[in-house]
Amino acid sequence: MDRRTLLAAGAAIAVAGLTGEPARAATRRPIFEWARPGGFFPGEGFLTPPALAVYDDGTAYADAAATLPLRPAQVERLLTQAADVLGDPRNTRRDPGRPARDRPVDHVSLRGDDGAHLTAELPGWGDGDSAHAFPEALRALDRHVQDLRRTVLAGGEPWRPNAILLATVRLDHRPDAADPWPAGLPRPDLSALYAERVVRGEQAQAVRRTLPPGSALWPAYRMSPLAFARAGWRHLLPHEIEPAAGE
Repeated sequence: MDRRTLLAAGAAIAVAGLTGEPARAATRRPIFEWARPGGFFPGEGFLTPPALAVYDDGTAYADAAATLPLRPAQVERLLTQAADVLGDPRNTRRDPGRPARDRPVDHVSLRGDDGAHLTAELPGWGDGDSAHAFPEALRALDRHVQDLRRTVLAGGEPWRPNAILLATVRLDHRPDAADPWPAGLPRPDLSALYAERVVRGEQAQAVRRTLPPGSALWPAYRMSPLAFARAGWRHLLPHEIEPAAGE
């Protein structure tokens, strides 16, 4: 695919993420993203930030924690490999003899020059498909993504937008330990077993100060004498803060 026009055109980033200023313009979805959307297992949740998201202007975000402009050649190589892999369904098909067992589903997406998307859902991918349940071409793409992710985390700038995604899992039992829900934070909706909400501004800052990030097991909180929940959060990416029209 010819990416020169795409990379030269660029896109206005929606937010001044490092300053915490409000968004000024909508941002299109990434041209490439490897993500693991949030969800839950019984009694606990997961909210893994996208390992890598790359936008029209070549800016990459790793773990929604750091950002770095990639060189055009780096972007071109990633997009070409992703198109080759995602363009052949055989490359993303899990071995039926090795079924996934109640594990998160990774999502990989590529947006082409014409706006069309190539996507794949990878059940039970885990940390690099250690079970070798998927073809080698997909594992090679993952290695490439992880190399770029490490480059961004090591050499990029911290990404600290004034907006986060807060997720909660309602508990149907009393946990061994639970703190009161912190004062000043938006109360989660416990009508659903799993819920997500975007939190902005001062409330987002309060969540960052109060709730621990990146816990393998989310901490438990007491919402009322008989209601309990676990909570986790991550920073939002530019297109999640101010989506473009129609997305």
